[in-house]
Amino acid sequence: MENLVWLLVLGLSFFTFSRADTDNVSADSVSLLGFKSSISHDPSNLLSGWNLTTDHCSWFGVTCDQFSGRVTALRINGKMTLSAGVKVSVISGTLSVSITKLSELRTLSVPHNAFSGEIPANLGELRFLEVLELQGNNFSGKIPDQISNLEFLRVLNLSFNSFTGKIPSKLVGRGNLSEIDLSNNQLSGGIVIDSLSKCEVLTHLKLSNNYLTDNIPKEIGKCRNLRNLLLDGNILEGPIPTEIGRISELRVVDFSRNSLTDRIPVELGNCSKLSVVVLTNLNDFTNHEADSSRGEFSAFEGGVPYELLLSPSLQILWVPRANLGGRLPDNWSESCSLRVLNLGQNSFNGVAPKSLGNCKNLTYLDLSSNNLVGYLPMQLRVPCMVYFNVSQNNITGVLPEFERASCGTASIDSFLDLEDIRIGYANIPVWGLASDEKFLIVHDFSCNRFYGSLPLFSIGDKFFATSYYKPYYRLLLNNNMFNGSLHGELVSNCNDLLSLSVNLSENQLSGMISEALLLHCLQLMEFEAANNHISGSIGPGVGNLTKLQRLDLRGNRVSGSVPDELGNLKSLRWILLGWNNITGQVPSQFGQLSSLTVLDLSHNVLTGSIPASLTNATNLEIVLLGHNWLSGEIPSSFSSLSNLTTLNVSFNNLSGHIPYLQHHNDCNSFKGNKYLQSCPDTNSAETGNLPAEVEDKKLQSRKRLQPLVIAVATSASTVLCILLVIVIFVFGRKKFARLGSLSGKVVVFVDTPTELTYDNVVRATGNFSIGNLIGTGGFGSTYKAELFPGYLVAVKRLSIGRFQGIQQFDAEITTLGRIRHKNLVTLIGYYVGEAEMFLVYNYLSGGNLETFIHNKSSQNYGNGFNIVALAKLLIKEGRSSELFPPALWDTGPKENLLGMLKLASSCTVETLSVRPSVKQVLEKLKQLK
Repeated sequence: MENLVWLLVLGLSFFTFSRADTDNVSADSVSLLGFKSSISHDPSNLLSGWNLTTDHCSWFGVTCDQFSGRVTALRINGKMTLSAGVKVSVISGTLSVSITKLSELRTLSVPHNAFSGEIPANLGELRFLEVLELQGNNFSGKIPDQISNLEFLRVLNLSFNSFTGKIPSKLVGRGNLSEIDLSNNQLSGGIVIDSLSKCEVLTHLKLSNNYLTDNIPKEIGKCRNLRNLLLDGNILEGPIPTEIGRISELRVVDFSRNSLTDRIPVELGNCSKLSVVVLTNLNDFTNHEADSSRGEFSAFEGGVPYELLLSPSLQILWVPRANLGGRLPDNWSESCSLRVLNLGQNSFNGVAPKSLGNCKNLTYLDLSSNNLVGYLPMQLRVPCMVYFNVSQNNITGVLPEFERASCGTASIDSFLDLEDIRIGYANIPVWGLASDEKFLIVHDFSCNRFYGSLPLFSIGDKFFATSYYKPYYRLLLNNNMFNGSLHGELVSNCNDLLSLSVNLSENQLSGMISEALLLHCLQLMEFEAANNHISGSIGPGVGNLTKLQRLDLRGNRVSGSVPDELGNLKSLRWILLGWNNITGQVPSQFGQLSSLTVLDLSHNVLTGSIPASLTNATNLEIVLLGHNWLSGEIPSSFSSLSNLTTLNVSFNNLSGHIPYLQHHNDCNSFKGNKYLQSCPDTNSAETGNLPAEVEDKKLQSRKRLQPLVIAVATSASTVLCILLVIVIFVFGRKKFARLGSLSGKVVVFVDTPTELTYDNVVRATGNFSIGNLIGTGGFGSTYKAELFPGYLVAVKRLSIGRFQGIQQFDAEITTLGRIRHKNLVTLIGYYVGEAEMFLVYNYLSGGNLETFIHNKSSQNYGNGFNIVALAKLLIKEGRSSELFPPALWDTGPKENLLGMLKLASSCTVETLSVRPSVKQVLEKLKQLK
């Protein structure tokens, strides 16, 4: 009897549980259909099979538990990888709250679609959720704090959306969360590591390309198992915390495109597996849609710690223009793993270390724009490098002929797995030198003090090991002191290349221009040797260089005639032969060059007439034929060239009329021809010298435009008003793009000893050299510049897109430009370009205000407080009167003084969104009068 009762209880229990499971399975179907109802666009009909006539476990993208039938995963990827390739099937809509009813859901993955709206806060009810992947959508709003409560969540990827607000304070370091990617959003505030967590699980943290502020938190050091830490493209300030040296598993760090300062911590050398270090980056190579003006503002002190540079695990060190200096070590050993070393645009001195030759896998070396001296070591494995750049230094001596040793082909170090490699190499252009299916190799020795004969150059055999990509080789030797004659061979394996570009300009090379030099390499695409002492003539064999695009021999002693065979080179775009001793006539075959854009034959001894067939080269933009002995008339067909902006035929023996040109040309371009009609040529009507077809179109267009011309002429004031509105619209909507760049001049509000232009301001700052940096802030960096002997200015280079940067810029130029006061800095002028904005102020030698009011100086206030801290303390304690001189406080009115004190205090807050603008400050001061 007891057994019977027991069986009955079991049966009832089984029936109850089965009924509950059935109800839950049915509820899952309803929840999925609720998700489907929120989809507004499904062009590939991915969800067409979602209906109650079929089992929901068979629906597209749905995975169920095989025993319970409950939904455990929903995966709908907008970019599905199929056997035939990648298929893009994007769905759009919102993320329905019904998805939160799938109580057994482990994976929610809908990346690379077009979902919009906010994430439902109820998502926090999915207590078993392990993977949440919403990257590559259009989600907005704040990241719900409830996500932090998902204790089983392992992977969170919300990248490439439009999320705003702060990162939930308990998210980073929480529970089982090992991978967090919140990159490429609009998140603000600081980075907070969960104070209650040991952060032992986190392995990947990617917060790139947001608007995060404050310092990198020291608490990051407790995340001992962190492998990848990417914080690039934010507004982080202060030093790199030394606590990072405690992260024993760290492989990849990227702190570039921030506003970091202080020394690079030597503790980074303690990270024994650290392989990729990117601390500054002058360009954003991964986020093509990002604001290109969000630049690099970090400026470190001292040099790179040797403990980091010589670390056996280090493969990539990328730190261009970071204010670094000192000498480079010369004790790299055979254990060196370096593949990429970019220290360009810094202030390193001493010699280039020969022990870098021990780094057998070094493929990218940039030491350009430093202060290196001495000889270039022959131990450097230049032929094995994809990119080698020592330009803009003071390196001297004879350039060695580097050995064509076998180049290293070792695999990526075992410290890096495939994901580490993808992340570590993504943010730098090491392998991104290819364009149009061309694998580009660059060796740049330019702008040094090399002398002697040119060596024979070569490229490592490993670059020819595959037939998939033939390399395109660019060799830069210009602006040195090379002398001697040009050899018949410059690059040993030239004809194995896809193409070759050589720049030998600005040297002291002499001798005859050898036809063997040009014909030895039929892959020659660009040959530049301007401003040398090269003589002889260009032989007809040049016509065999079918890939030639640029020929520049200006400023030499080339003689003979221009070979007609140049007219057979269909790819030729630039023919630059000015300032030589060339005789003969302008070849009529040049009219066959459909790609030709620039022709410079000026300052030669050319005779004959200008061939009318030249205008068949319809892409011509610049034609320089001045200072020759040309005669006859200027062909009227020049008027048909719509791209022609410059035609200079000055100082010849030309006669007749000056043809009408579609772009305005200076009369100086025609002077020195005594038989040519005066300029402007009153007898050369706008349509008088046009070809019939063009003239016809011009006349028809003119007839259509006559009423408009009359209307405009009678309402000029209206047009001016419209133009003003357009200018204001451009200022507000286009971030002032192109305004300054139209003329290249800085708009000025006061008289200056010298004209302010973009070029002379940039030149005075040393191209915004870190050496001239005098301060950094939330909106950019400030540089000292001497525009004129004794005339110093401060140039505030603004970072467009940083919070209120544009609004702040607008406020400053419209307000400060009109204000003159002995206690206010004077705004001298401003410049606005497509990707550059800066303000020019008068220079104050006493340092910046922030340092004075925030830092403790030799004179402390109160109990060791700085001015700001003391003021806030006295305001809080109701002792504000102590901040004023007694006489001023007695004079009053006291409410106005207190108002100004509170206003001053609000101007010192760190948060940009709370800090008042200049306009708001002035309005408040007016109220306090």
